[in-house]
Amino acid sequence: MRYWIERWSQLRKKELISYPNEFPIHDVYKTVCTQEELKSGFKELHEIFTHCYEDIMNEPADMLLPTYDMNEYEYFSKEARTSREESYKYAKIFYVLGYSGELKPSGELCIQSEKLKEQCKALKITNIGAFLNKLGNYGITAEGLVNGKIKNNTDITVSYSDNKNVITALYILAVKSNNTDRFNDFCRLNYKLFESDWSTVEYGSGVDAVSDLFHSEQDRETAQLIHEELLKRGYSYNFQGWNEGPQIRYYKKESDRNRNTNADFWLTSMDTEFRFYFRIKIWIRFLNTSNNVPKVL
Repeated sequence: MRYWIERWSQLRKKELISYPNEFPIHDVYKTVCTQEELKSGFKELHEIFTHCYEDIMNEPADMLLPTYDMNEYEYFSKEARTSREESYKYAKIFYVLGYSGELKPSGELCIQSEKLKEQCKALKITNIGAFLNKLGNYGITAEGLVNGKIKNNTDITVSYSDNKNVITALYILAVKSNNTDRFNDFCRLNYKLFESDWSTVEYGSGVDAVSDLFHSEQDRETAQLIHEELLKRGYSYNFQGWNEGPQIRYYKKESDRNRNTNADFWLTSMDTEFRFYFRIKIWIRFLNTSNNVPKVL
C-alpha cells in the first residue's frame, strides 16, 4: 500500500455492513417495489460499492482521486486528511444522485441539472461529469451530458440496465439517509435503514452504533453483553468518532461523561475489528518524611 487514499478506501470497503439473508423492510417501501425486488437491487448495489472501493485501492489515479504518498506525508498532514475525505467521493456521488432525483416507474432517476449542480456544490463535489462517466464502468449510465459535462436547463437520466432495482434501492437508501441525517449509514449500506419509514430511525443509539461494523457475530454478541453489563453497573456513556471507526466511552460518573473525561472503558471498532480498552487506576502509597504521615495518590 503506497498512497493514503488506498488505506482509507480499504477501510471504506471493510465498513460495508454485512447483511443477513432476511431483514425487515418497512411497508412504505413496498409501495415503490416488492420486497424481493428491493433485496435484489440492494444486493447488487452492495457489489457495486465493493468493486468501486477495490478499484480505488488498485488504481486511485484512474479513479480521479489524489495520490499522496504515505512515506512523504505523515498521518496528521493535510494531504492525509484530504485523502481520508476523498475516500468518500464515490459514496457522495451515489448519495447525491439518489436523493436529488425523481424515481421513474422504469427504474430510472431523472435529475434536473441545476439541482444536481447545487447539491454537488454543497457536498464539495467538483467535475461531476467526469465522475458520472466513471460510473459507466459499473453499468450505471448518465444520459444528458454534453461532451461529458452537465449543461444548464437539462435533465440527467441515471439508469442501470442490468437490474433496474439497483436504482430503486439507491433512491430509497439515499432519500432515507438524507431525511434522517445518516450519511455514514448510506456509505456503509446499512440494511437497517429499511426497517422504519422515510423519516424515522430506530437503531444506532446503543452499542449497535459500533458493533454493526463488526464482521463476526460472536464479536457483536460480546459487545452487546459488555454494554448491557456496564449499564447494569450504573455506567453512562457517549459516542466518539475516530478516523479508524466509532467508539463508545463508559463513565462511572455522569459528570465525567458531561466533561468527556476519565472514561473507564472504551468499546471500539478499530478498522471494523473489536477492541475493548479500560483505564487502570494505580494507587501509590509513600511516606512524607517531614511528618512521617503516609499519603495516598
